[in-house]
Amino acid sequence: MAFVFLNMFRKAVLFLFLAFAVQLHAQSDSIVSRSSIFVIPHASYQQETSWAPGVAYGYYFKSKDLNRISSISGSAVYTFRHQFIFNTTPKIYFRNNKWYLYSNVNFRNYPDYYYGIGNQDNDIKQPFTSRIISVLLQPQYAVTKDLYVGVNLATRIEHIKIDSTFTANEESIYERFGKAGWKPYYQTSLGVVATYDSRDNSFYPYSGVFGKFSFAFSQAGFGSTYSLQQVSLDLRKYFPLFGSHVFALQAKFDGIFGKDVPFQMLSTLGGIDMLRGFRQGKYKENMLLAAQAEYRFPIYKRFKAAVFCATGDVFDSKNFRTDKLKFAYGAGIRCRVNDARVHVRFDVAKSNYDNKLQFYITATEAF
Repeated sequence: MAFVFLNMFRKAVLFLFLAFAVQLHAQSDSIVSRSSIFVIPHASYQQETSWAPGVAYGYYFKSKDLNRISSISGSAVYTFRHQFIFNTTPKIYFRNNKWYLYSNVNFRNYPDYYYGIGNQDNDIKQPFTSRIISVLLQPQYAVTKDLYVGVNLATRIEHIKIDSTFTANEESIYERFGKAGWKPYYQTSLGVVATYDSRDNSFYPYSGVFGKFSFAFSQAGFGSTYSLQQVSLDLRKYFPLFGSHVFALQAKFDGIFGKDVPFQMLSTLGGIDMLRGFRQGKYKENMLLAAQAEYRFPIYKRFKAAVFCATGDVFDSKNFRTDKLKFAYGAGIRCRVNDARVHVRFDVAKSNYDNKLQFYITATEAF
């Protein structure tokens, strides 16, 4: 017990350090939001990575509209488990908010474990290293003030590196879960995307609705190794209560369908956003259904707190069942780093599958 509280104390101290990290503000005549840059020593922690020192950064453009702030944010991290992750996400509004570009570039060299496929525990823990380069582009046009419609373009190249232990498990893995994803592959997909966003702010909303639907397909032989169809639906609602108290809800569906689906592309839960408290990547299937709720409230000046819970699971679309629905809950503190309402957050979470507390330190809200 003493060790647990010592761990929590160390992580809380680190959070406070991150909260007062470097912040540079450029003066402007904007009444709502000045342009700003922040660079944070990104010493995050989660069970998938252990300690992960690195740098998180963000540039937020000046804006007279708090719910339409262009930004370029990302991170570069090298973890204690020798995982390297580079991620950058430009979100840019053009021509008086008539056009919006959501994009992402991700590169990772990521030692991890393969636990099989399904929503139950398997008797397998196979080490492997994933090397991925992925690019996502979603240019969108404003049909109305809050509704954007556009094109979904994505490409992904992945190579799996295995060690000598794979030889003993190879036949069993292929027979039980298939071969897709273990050999180098590439995917290029094309589709559509629609985003409805009436939130008062995209980084820390007090009110409004957010909804995003995307569909994409890829065809083997046409820039892709596998023929796949991907569907995603993300719905969020924010209820202002009193003062700066907010109740937030999210429901999410992800699906990927095809004769063979690379295991790294399957839907998964856990990690820093959905069903915190579960190890990301441990449970994988071709469908995800999940929901979460969060109550957010102020503490003092820049500091806020939150309590949250979530439930859901991954499912086989051909055999839609689960023996034990997954559930997680927890609490955390936040610190605002600029007037665009960007926050650094520290969360503690626990699941109904594990008695251990899990800790997360990162930037921006889970949803």
